[in-house]
Amino acid sequence: MMPSIEFSKLKLGELQVQAKGAKHIPLFYNGEQQFKWHPGALQVLWQPKAFNDPTATRVSICFQTTPEVENYIHALESWVLDQVKANPQMYLGHALTPDKVEAMFTSALKTSEKGYTHLRAKMNLGPGKMACKVWDAETRKPRPHPEDWTICQVCPAISIRGLWIMSKDFGLILEMQDALVSEAAQLCPF
Repeated sequence: MMPSIEFSKLKLGELQVQAKGAKHIPLFYNGEQQFKWHPGALQVLWQPKAFNDPTATRVSICFQTTPEVENYIHALESWVLDQVKANPQMYLGHALTPDKVEAMFTSALKTSEKGYTHLRAKMNLGPGKMACKVWDAETRKPRPHPEDWTICQVCPAISIRGLWIMSKDFGLILEMQDALVSEAAQLCPF
């Protein structure tokens, strides 16, 4: 069973602007920046990649959702929208109607044309201290990243860091920082 969110412990920080102009709002849980969410075992739908950049080290990873995952994300995103709608000037830098705030919001849950829903997060491939750490499900010891994530069952530890802000949209920053991986044996089709 997935833990529920104690919304009374959540707080959005102040709008931060990086040197290169990127904007984000940190999310605090129980006074600490970031909190880790453990959604349980999930299937990776596609090989992690960055849009049009095969050499990128920061990539998107998409997980098949469960009703529990969808409910958790919907509840968190609903709370975020309520906070931002209440004070868009503070969070987005200008006054907006609640409808405009809602139209700008980009959900971490994506639904395909065929009606399949998946959860999209980011992952750093490395090298460096920000790289996603991968653990073997049997030994609980570090292991290399799988060659093919789609044949693995993954128990991700997803850091919910805050909100990313662009001129016309915003959404949650979800980053897989650790992954407990169980790799399926490949069977010869002949």
